[in-house]
Amino acid sequence: MRIHATLLALATTALFATGCSDSNAPNTNYVGRYGLVSVDGQPLPITVVDDPTLTLTLTDGGLTLKSNNAYTLDVSYSVATGGIPAAPQQVSCDGTYQRSGNTFTLTGAESEECSGPTATGVLDGNTLTVTDDTGEILVFRR
Repeated sequence: MRIHATLLALATTALFATGCSDSNAPNTNYVGRYGLVSVDGQPLPITVVDDPTLTLTLTDGGLTLKSNNAYTLDVSYSVATGGIPAAPQQVSCDGTYQRSGNTFTLTGAESEECSGPTATGVLDGNTLTVTDDTGEILVFRR
């Protein structure tokens, strides 16, 4: 199943910028995993597709920012077809990011499961708010 750009946009975010004790060392305090808290103001779990033949519910997710400017977005979801639930599923999508202060630009890699969207994130304390290229707002928290 190919992840919709909206779910992949979840991957498009990240960060936390605070100072380092060594002024010559690169600032990597933002590196780590941020758990997905909400999508467009709706807390998880959230149903993203709901019609008589298919229901897809986002149950968990996270964005991991790595020190090499790469990220991994992982999303767990449940699917029910015709009212019959299937086993929970997970997908991971990779990409790269660029950081300027507390602002991040995330670019997803195109794959069989991931659509490769671009998103912008702003880190405020432990909260990373990401807006994808469709205007969807994803909130991640460390």
